[in-house]
Amino acid sequence: MWNNGDSWHARHGDGQWLWRLIANQPRAGVANARVIIVNPYGDLQQFTRSHVSKVLIWGLQRNGIEWKLRNPAWWRFDADRFDAVLCWPYGFRQRPGFLRNCSEFERRARDSGLPVINSLAGCDFRHTWCLRLWKAGGIECASYQQVQRWKEIELDYPLILRTDRLHLGLNMHLARNPEEARWIFRRDTAPPLDLAIEFIDTKGQDGYYRKWRSHVIGNNVIPRQVQLSKTWKVDLEAAHCCAEAVEEDQRFIAGGEPQAGLVVLAARMLNADIIALDYARKPDGSYIFWEGNRNFELSVGGQMWSQFRSTTGRSNEECIESLRVIGDAIAGLIIERVQRHPSVLDMSSAHTRHSALTG
Repeated sequence: MWNNGDSWHARHGDGQWLWRLIANQPRAGVANARVIIVNPYGDLQQFTRSHVSKVLIWGLQRNGIEWKLRNPAWWRFDADRFDAVLCWPYGFRQRPGFLRNCSEFERRARDSGLPVINSLAGCDFRHTWCLRLWKAGGIECASYQQVQRWKEIELDYPLILRTDRLHLGLNMHLARNPEEARWIFRRDTAPPLDLAIEFIDTKGQDGYYRKWRSHVIGNNVIPRQVQLSKTWKVDLEAAHCCAEAVEEDQRFIAGGEPQAGLVVLAARMLNADIIALDYARKPDGSYIFWEGNRNFELSVGGQMWSQFRSTTGRSNEECIESLRVIGDAIAGLIIERVQRHPSVLDMSSAHTRHSALTG
């Protein structure tokens, strides 16, 4: 049975209004594609703990894409009518073997002739993974060094100390000199600090630090927000609610990312079909990329939704529209990849695919 939502979520849990939008979304008259969503759970209730997963389902339903959830650890399944595989990493930390199982699942799917979208083969969610691939590909980013103690640091000061596998600005500290680094390392930090990153000063003449975020979905660059902060650590929580921030964000959304080709290239260097990239512009106008988020989140309801609205000046309807655009872009990417592989729509090849995947 194909999935098109779950009424349980219309009555319970976070993001209830989003589930009401999903429930009220008319189904498309024609199925444009049928996709397996490979994820750590295979269970709708757990799958939709992530707001991005809700946005995904909304986009699929809007665009006539039928879907099933699949945990790659489940070996056998009926693949006769699938057109594509979408890899979805949300919850991977709760399932330690997910990435390994996903890579094997991808191999079997490709052998069967199915296109794999948002491959996670070889994916690593640490900061050093992004920085290493960008350095190798000529994308400008900060230098880094993996360390265990402050005495091992060879980078010039000031620098950022953080935990390699943590995101959301957690365990992130600025050390201006060796004495500050020693003091920071002496804290009882858990998990421990293990990464030193070059500090690149991008503060503008007006005293603001800026960080741009764009979602890259296939070859589409979708501007999300430009954040302004008086401190070096720029995130949604620290972003200033001011007229300048609202005006710059409006220009960013209306005009799009002026260096879209470069942003797409940065995503390609990470082998990512669906990713959120954080970056800044140096005083000379050149770009510096901070990190790529394969499992980015979206603010849906609550304090962060209010903060997003206040720092961008967007109405509630405009914020909802920004979610719709992301869901539709992912659905469009799936349809595009399926259309590139017309053989997967030929039912005469169904038995071959079934044999390859159920082996």
